[in-house]
Amino acid sequence: MAAFLEIGKRRIKFRFFVILALLLSGVIYFLLSNHSEAAYASINYGKLDVVHNGLAVIIREELVQAAPAYGRAVYLVADGTVVEENEPVAILYKENFNDSIVKQLYDVQEKIVQYQQEQLIDKAISNDLTKLNNDLQSLVSQVQISVKDKRFTEVAKLESNLRKLLDSKQKLLDLVTEPDDYLTDLYHKESKLTSDIDQWIIKIKAPETGLISFTIDGFENVLGISSVDRITSEDYSNLIHQIPYTDATGQEGDEHSISDAQAEQALFRMVNPHENWFAVLKCDGPESYLEKGDTLEAVFDGQDPVSAKVNKIQKERDYFLLTLEFEDQVDKIINKRVLPIRIQKTVEGLLLPEEALKKSRGRQGVYIRDKEENSFIETSIQAKQDGFVIVEAVSDAQALKLHNQVLTDKE
Repeated sequence: MAAFLEIGKRRIKFRFFVILALLLSGVIYFLLSNHSEAAYASINYGKLDVVHNGLAVIIREELVQAAPAYGRAVYLVADGTVVEENEPVAILYKENFNDSIVKQLYDVQEKIVQYQQEQLIDKAISNDLTKLNNDLQSLVSQVQISVKDKRFTEVAKLESNLRKLLDSKQKLLDLVTEPDDYLTDLYHKESKLTSDIDQWIIKIKAPETGLISFTIDGFENVLGISSVDRITSEDYSNLIHQIPYTDATGQEGDEHSISDAQAEQALFRMVNPHENWFAVLKCDGPESYLEKGDTLEAVFDGQDPVSAKVNKIQKERDYFLLTLEFEDQVDKIINKRVLPIRIQKTVEGLLLPEEALKKSRGRQGVYIRDKEENSFIETSIQAKQDGFVIVEAVSDAQALKLHNQVLTDKE
């Protein structure tokens, strides 16, 4: 008699359960077989970029030059250029300076030139003197026009050239002319006006050789090299909110200029272009994938890339402060204290999907297919980008190899 199971009024033969078990076994095997094929990925060799963006606070050693009280300032050199020690860099006009006195001086000097020419009209004039006369006439006209239009930056430069020409001509004229009463009176007036002007202006010279900047932000004596090891995340946050910066769209914050300076405040600052300087930025995320001493590429606000070295990494709970060190090209940021920065380091190594990273007993690593089993190898992440990671084995005893199969969807 065939064996059967009675359920209610129905009798079910045991071979039904055998057939059902075989069907279920086949389905399970099919599913597991297909799942196993999709569960592994191959380790390849590739490149990933470690990229961080943020606002950089610039730290550099600066020599600050203070200015006495004045009414107007004139630059004699371009902002951000290298000047030599004792080179004239600015002229300060005192508050009571009278613009008309400059015009009076050049009127007198023009009369001296014209009178001496008239006295020499019947004498042979050397080619050198003729050239000097033409140059002087042109220069005096330029000075008078600049004074009339109140273009005092041009006046200061033209005045320097004019004085040189007048000195050269005077030496030539003294050889062939004797000053009469009229000429002597003009010389006296010229001397008096020159003396008056000298009392109303202050000539500023560079205290040393270096890059000069007339942009003042008030942090010249605060963010020197000594602050590199002391700056905290709180300091960083305060600085980027207090100091104006130029963003990627070119919109500038308010910055002090030389014409805004007051008595005994900083007039300009100087930087040694051969000294190292630093930049500090805050980067979001729990991991930087950078190490102290790493060399990377930095781009300030869309400028050309410059080379930088990681000086310090200060880790916080969900972000970190990164301090970069630069050896040159401080001229690129001489007039800025805070500005956007993008840093990038390209990493090469064993590349695999991020989903292959697993946890085992609190350690991070990957499961490598080893015949019918999976072997766990602890790894460190060198770079992460777009769902992929570059890893290295933590222990030399457990090596990752190219084309190893790593488990991707289960442990």
